[in-house]
Amino acid sequence: MANDPLYRPALLRCLRAGYTRKDLLADVLAGLLVGVVALPLSIGLAIASGVGPEQGLYAAILGGVLISLLGGSRVQIGGPAGAFVGLCAAGAAQFGVGGLALACFMAGALMLLLGLFRLGKAITFIPIPVVIGFTTGIAVIIASTQIAPMLGLPDKSFSHIQDRIAHLWAHRAEASWMPAVVCLGTLAAILAIKRWRPVMPGALIAVVAATLTSVVLGLESSGQLRTIGTAFGDIPHGLPAPHLPDLGLPAEWGAGDLMHRIQELSGLALAIALLGSIESLLSAVVADGLSGDRHDSNSELIGQGIANLIVPFFACLPVTGVIARTSTNIRAGGRTPVAGIVHGVAILLIMLVAAPLVVHIPMAALAGVLLSVCWGMAELRHWPHILRAGRSDGFLLPVAFGLTVLVDLTWAVTIGVLLAMFFFVRRMSEATQIDRRAADSGSEAEAAPDLPKGVEVYDVRGPFFFGAATLIRDIDSQMGVEPRALILRLRNVPFIDATAAFSLRELHASCRKRGAELLLADCHTRPLADLDRHGLLELVGEERVFGSYESALGYAAGISQEFSALRQAVPRH
Repeated sequence: MANDPLYRPALLRCLRAGYTRKDLLADVLAGLLVGVVALPLSIGLAIASGVGPEQGLYAAILGGVLISLLGGSRVQIGGPAGAFVGLCAAGAAQFGVGGLALACFMAGALMLLLGLFRLGKAITFIPIPVVIGFTTGIAVIIASTQIAPMLGLPDKSFSHIQDRIAHLWAHRAEASWMPAVVCLGTLAAILAIKRWRPVMPGALIAVVAATLTSVVLGLESSGQLRTIGTAFGDIPHGLPAPHLPDLGLPAEWGAGDLMHRIQELSGLALAIALLGSIESLLSAVVADGLSGDRHDSNSELIGQGIANLIVPFFACLPVTGVIARTSTNIRAGGRTPVAGIVHGVAILLIMLVAAPLVVHIPMAALAGVLLSVCWGMAELRHWPHILRAGRSDGFLLPVAFGLTVLVDLTWAVTIGVLLAMFFFVRRMSEATQIDRRAADSGSEAEAAPDLPKGVEVYDVRGPFFFGAATLIRDIDSQMGVEPRALILRLRNVPFIDATAAFSLRELHASCRKRGAELLLADCHTRPLADLDRHGLLELVGEERVFGSYESALGYAAGISQEFSALRQAVPRH
């Protein structure tokens, strides 16, 4: 509603409603569990994104705390997301970690503006086939990045999946069986725990088991398994001090250099902002369904925007609300944003205490964790239903998927939304119909002997918008030889847009040339306001605009009688 407050953080709403000791206990227990679950995921997502594991941990800590403090959902859990992996990997490879940080800052500003301009609901207008298509595509991209650690092959960042596959194929002879065993064993353990004991942190249990096995068997020391330590070195024991990231600018840079850098990063920033907004709001909608609460979409975007304005100064990945961790929080009993704050603090405490142990985690085990994430992200169960629906939905799904995997996520969303708009306009235009009635029946008119001679009626049914404007132009070619009055019935028209109004202007001009009167009937509140807004009431004349069809018909009968009397008075030669 327009009178609603622009920004209502969920934490403030919860505290005002009353926060009890029972709520605190439930939030602490849920937050601790989610923190344990998020730890291996954050490390794996950071490595898959082409940055150090610590950057994923920083993002989970700060993102989790800031999004819960500032967001509009009671139970949303924030942090690094699998949806960002492809974008961040490509951005880090092309622009460096500093460039990725600047893109994250720009994305935060865009999210903040979306929330301030109350566009939170507009983000959810993206059709589900497009959302599922690029979500499945993202899952495939992430899975492709885990083939190298799963097989013990040398890894490298690529912008396109086809280049990555070609690289892996070229190094296929270097594949090792031990990383594959660890990866598949980790994946199997996660899936088994999820099925039989879903409340347990399956990812953490599987990673700990793989790490212990590696240490006991000496797989790291013998070089059979690469670990976080051998790949990235030590993990920091805490958060870094806030600092300005290296933006990739020359030593003596000016405003022009900065603007050029911003222009280079604008596409990446837009993609992060759009994807982060979609991911966050979809997660909030899922959370509403599980918790029975109702989030504030604009406040959620404002909170996400502020969080992404802050995290680049701590060397973090972009952050957003995450569906998997949010649903885990709800199932664990989380009630308010305090659970998300506890989740971030829990990761920080684990990082402070267990950082020396984290370096021994096998990369292959993290690959198994991410493959389980991909399986959850893929949304494959929805594909048969959408494809069976056929028509536009069945077309949009594979197009969005193909563009995401083979081209670019930004293009996938852009083209997917444009195609969806095209199909929507076509459907709406097909739903708009105009039926003609005339006193003297013609080949394209319904016989209506009750109408006065020379009076024609056109009944418009459906939205009167640009997609149906050509139907109005067709009336000119359908009118009789000597029309005296043309009644346009608008009783089933919900609205009139500028293009349809322009077509009405053309029809009015054509009627004037033919010596006929254009009458508008059944004009109710919304269509009447649209006619006034577009200046048609003044053009047609308010005396020719009627609230009922009967009034318009009576006026037209008078015109017909006047014309008949005039014709009789004119002598014939």
